[in-house]
Amino acid sequence: MILTTAALILAGCADAGPGIYDGEQTESDMLPTQVPAAQYDFDTDSSRLLATHLGYRFFAVSSPNQGDCLLSFDPDAPGTWVAGCSSGGRVATSGLIGIQADYDPNGLPDVEVPEGWTRLTPQLQVSEG
Repeated sequence: MILTTAALILAGCADAGPGIYDGEQTESDMLPTQVPAAQYDFDTDSSRLLATHLGYRFFAVSSPNQGDCLLSFDPDAPGTWVAGCSSGGRVATSGLIGIQADYDPNGLPDVEVPEGWTRLTPQLQVSEG
C-alpha cells in the first residue's frame, strides 16, 4: 500500500537554491521503483538522494505542478512512503513510516536544532516518532 501525506507548508516563497539539483544524477539518486513517480507528477530526472538515516532514505525531487518535494522512503517497507511538496519554501512529512522530516530546499534556518531532531544536511532535519 502506498501512503502519501499532504505537505505542511511552513514558510517561504523561493525556488530551490543552487546545490540541490546540481551535478549529474547518479544511480543512488534515482527514486525507488516502488514509487509511481508519473502518477504523482515527479520529475524523475531531478531526483537526488539527500541523506540516509536509520535505514530511511530521503530524496529531493521536483514536480512541474507541485514545486520542490521531499520523499521519505523506508526500504524495509517499500510500499510505504511519504512525500510532501511546496511551490516555495519549507515542507514537512510524517506518516506511517515512523519518522518525521523537515525540509527546505533553500536551507533550514541556521539555528540550534530542536530537541529530538537530527540535522542531516543544511536542508533536512528528521525526528523519530
